[in-house]
Amino acid sequence: MRLKLVSSHPDESTVEDHQLVRAHLAGEPWASTAIWNRYAPMIYRLFDRALGHPKDVDDLTQEVFFRAFASLSKLRDYTALRAFLYSTAVNILKWELRRRRVRRMVLLSPTGHLPDSPIDGDDSEARAALTRFHALLDRLGTDDRTAFVLRQVEGLSFDEVVEVMGESMSTAKRRVARASIEMSRLIENDPDLAVYFDRRGVSHDI
Repeated sequence: MRLKLVSSHPDESTVEDHQLVRAHLAGEPWASTAIWNRYAPMIYRLFDRALGHPKDVDDLTQEVFFRAFASLSKLRDYTALRAFLYSTAVNILKWELRRRRVRRMVLLSPTGHLPDSPIDGDDSEARAALTRFHALLDRLGTDDRTAFVLRQVEGLSFDEVVEVMGESMSTAKRRVARASIEMSRLIENDPDLAVYFDRRGVSHDI
């Protein structure tokens, strides 16, 4: 991760989210830094896992906070800062997924494949498996893929997925179930990826 977390308020770890929001809106310079330190890794990880660690993950993460800080005054429940940032990130993620799909359709992308994802060490097999996995994710619809990543990769509860996606519980569950079934089918039909998962004890039934 290339994110830089910087020092702000000496006791920021003990400050509640609603206090951070109030301090930011009051113009306290340490508050925005504290919000970044607390939630930038979470947002970065979401883009990293959903998009395959493209070169612009840093830019997308910064865009989330740029937009969030510009509209934080509209947040009614100051304790909902985490969900607010997630929702902002999901909107940007959906836009990015649609943009990439359009680029592939009009052949602006040379191959239509995601770039290799950096992995610590020299594990070329893991790198290849991750690239293949994200290529399969690319076959999902934008909303199904987003719900799948939030639930199955990020580990959010269905209540959190509903809040972030702004959809009903039944819609969120339907999206996750449909995407999970499709990803399991795609992995089963990719012998190399299926074998890789088997060796590591990862179930194909996502």
